[in-house]
Amino acid sequence: MGYYQLFILASLMGLTIIVFILAKTSKSIFNPMQGMVTSMFFGMNIGLTAGILLGFTFQGNLFHSTILSMVIGMLAGLICGGYFGVLSILEGVMSGLMGGMMGAMLGEMINEEQSIALIRIFLLLSITTIFLFVLLPDKNNQKIKSKRWLLKPVILLIIVTIYFIGGVPLAENLKSSISKESTLEHQNHSKSGANNIKKNSQVITIQAKNMKYSITEIHIEKKQPVTFVLENMDNIEHDIEIKIPTFNENNLNQNNKTNESFVHLHAEPKSTENITFTPVGTGVYEYICTIPGHKESGMVGRVVVE
Repeated sequence: MGYYQLFILASLMGLTIIVFILAKTSKSIFNPMQGMVTSMFFGMNIGLTAGILLGFTFQGNLFHSTILSMVIGMLAGLICGGYFGVLSILEGVMSGLMGGMMGAMLGEMINEEQSIALIRIFLLLSITTIFLFVLLPDKNNQKIKSKRWLLKPVILLIIVTIYFIGGVPLAENLKSSISKESTLEHQNHSKSGANNIKKNSQVITIQAKNMKYSITEIHIEKKQPVTFVLENMDNIEHDIEIKIPTFNENNLNQNNKTNESFVHLHAEPKSTENITFTPVGTGVYEYICTIPGHKESGMVGRVVVE
């Protein structure tokens, strides 16, 4: 877990502490319905924010990210609703549970750019919980008595603006620079691993990044050795599988009856693997990622043997 993830989680923790203090001071002026609404709103948005963050960070381990996200959402709902009664606690806890579960599933299916955009949205919604304590009327629905009351939301707006203009972009930029350094290291590792590839073979390098293949159409020649290099740039495992008539050079599972082989190349997160084979028949053959859900996300391509 990197700086960006820790920054967002620390922000959620700090926000929860602020909401806890506000809930304590608002206990005497909020009616039960207002307490329930506030607890539900806060628990749901904290759960969604944490779920998307952890779901993307731990892609490939949905159970782990779901449990953590649900716990975070439930604790946030519990802390917010604790001063407003049992019903508020139940609303907050169940909303946090649902938010964490949905967020983790969503984070599992999206790429980095999409996760950052959604985290921004739900983090902002989580922060706006503070405005509920300021804007909601008290038990007697009293009206604004003084224009000085307007200073409260204005000051809060300024603080939130500074946070989103300063803190969040700084964390995102740092995350981006770290990702670039990791990519460079991965590329250097890939070059060193390429030394084992046969010199007389055609080398096709395919990157798997953000649940996509970098190449979706490959042209190769019949009876000419070809090497597929799979560079997995994601934090989740990927593979390439293609059913194609081949002369095997890597102990592939040959089906003598159909003269077809399953060329299967698997790469763990942030790793590079290669496989060499010789196609013996012309045609168009589809290759896919066999990890559940990856083909449906667009990890599909085709090989044209000429």
